[in-house]
Amino acid sequence: MHGLPGASTASPAIDDTAYLAAIMRSSADAILSTTTDGIVRSWNAACQAKLGYSADEMIGRSIAEIIPAELRDEALRIRQRVARGESVENFETVRLAKGGRPIEVCVTFSPIRCDGVGAIIGISGVLRDVTQLRQTERSAAMLAAIVASSSDGVVSKTLDGTITSWNKSAERIFGFSEAEMINRSIRTIIPAERQAEEDRILATVLSGEMIDNFETVRLRKDGALIDVSVTVSPVRDSAGRIIGASKIVRDITDKRQTRAQLRTLLAEVNHRSKNMLSLVQAIARQMTRHGRRLDLDRFLERLQAIASNQDLLIENDWRFIPLGDLVRSQLGAFRHLIGNRIAIDGPQIELTPEAAQAIGMAVHELATNAAKYGSLSGGDGRVMLGWSRDGDHFDMSWRESGGPPVSRPEHSGFGGRVISDMVRAGLDGEVEVEFAPSGLRWHLRCPLQRISRGNSHVRR
Repeated sequence: MHGLPGASTASPAIDDTAYLAAIMRSSADAILSTTTDGIVRSWNAACQAKLGYSADEMIGRSIAEIIPAELRDEALRIRQRVARGESVENFETVRLAKGGRPIEVCVTFSPIRCDGVGAIIGISGVLRDVTQLRQTERSAAMLAAIVASSSDGVVSKTLDGTITSWNKSAERIFGFSEAEMINRSIRTIIPAERQAEEDRILATVLSGEMIDNFETVRLRKDGALIDVSVTVSPVRDSAGRIIGASKIVRDITDKRQTRAQLRTLLAEVNHRSKNMLSLVQAIARQMTRHGRRLDLDRFLERLQAIASNQDLLIENDWRFIPLGDLVRSQLGAFRHLIGNRIAIDGPQIELTPEAAQAIGMAVHELATNAAKYGSLSGGDGRVMLGWSRDGDHFDMSWRESGGPPVSRPEHSGFGGRVISDMVRAGLDGEVEVEFAPSGLRWHLRCPLQRISRGNSHVRR
C-alpha cells in the first residue's frame, strides 16, 4: 500500500507532558491542580466553563475562593488527607461559581507525586457539575412522595396493560396490595362487561391523547363494584415515544350517592312545590266561592300555617315532621296559653309530609275558630288536644270547654271543610265533629300507616 506523495505515515512526535496537557485542556470535566496548601497551579477550559473564572483569574490564588465559607474547614480536612497520600473519590459538595452562584459538584481528589512515586508536590481535582442531576433526582423524589401520599390511586402500566406501579391509595381503594398487583394485568380490576373500555383507553393513549375524569365502574378484591373517576395519560421515554400509561383513580361512590340523593330531593321539592301551589289555589277558590270577597288577612294566616309546616319539613331533611313540633307550631299565636288553658298530650310520632299538611291545617283551623267563637274567645275557656296510638290506628282529639255555648253553623265554610272533608280524604280516616253546648269536640281516627312511613318513635 502506498501513501500519497509527500504524506507521512508516522504521527508527529509528542512528549508525555504535552500529551497530558492536551488531555487536560480538551477534557469535558473540570480539571485543576493546587499545591498542598491550596494555591491553584492549573485550571482547564472546562473549569472556566463550569465555574466562570478564567485560568488567568485563578492560577496563583487560593482554592478557597470557590469554597463556601461554611465548607472551608471540611475542604481543609480533605486537602490534609490527600496531602498524606490518600485519594478521595466522588465526594459530593458545593462550590461557588463566579458571582457567588452555588453549584453542586462531585469531586475526585488525588495526590500529585514527583516522578509518580516520590514526594507529594500537589493535589489534582476532577470536578463534575451535578446540579441538574441532583435537581432531577430531588424532583423525582418529590414526585414519588406525592404519588405515595396521594389520596387518589396512582397506577402505571405498560402498553399491554401490565401494572408497573401501585400506590397506597390504590391498595385502599381496590383492596389489592402492591405485591399482588405489580406485573399483573390492569384488567384484573375491570368487570367482565367493561373489558372493552380498556381497549378504547389503550387506543386513546397510543394516539397521544389524555382521558380526563372518565367515570366508570371497577372491581375490588372482595368482588364489590365501586364507582370511580379515572384520568389516563400517556407516558413517554426520553425520545418522546409512548411506552405506557399512568392512571389516577378516584373513588366517587359517595359522590354518586350524593348526586342520586340530590336528584331525589329535587324531585321531592318539585313535587311538594306543585302540591303547595295547588293547595294555595284551592284555599283561594274555596274562600271566594259564591262571589264572596277574599278575606286577605284570613288568607295570609292560612298561608302562614302552610309555611310553618314547610319550615319543619326542611329542618327534618324533607323526610318527616314530628307531630308535637307541628302542633306547637300551629298553635304559635297561642303559645302563652299552652300549659295553662291549652293542654297538649301524646307520644311523638314522625308524620309524613302529606299527613302533616292535613293535620297541621286542621289544628290551625280549630285554634282559629276557638279564638273567634269558642273556648279561647273568652278568659275562662280551655282546650284539650291529645293523640295516641291504638295498635295500627292513630287517634287525635280536640275538646273545648268553658267557653260560650256553641251550635252547628248553618253553612260550612272553608274551615269546616278543612277539619272534616279534607282530613278525612287526605288520611283515609274517620272524622267526627260535635257541636256540644259545652264546646266543640273533634275526633280523628285513621290507619297509622297513612300518617307515618314506619319511622315512628314514641317519645313523651
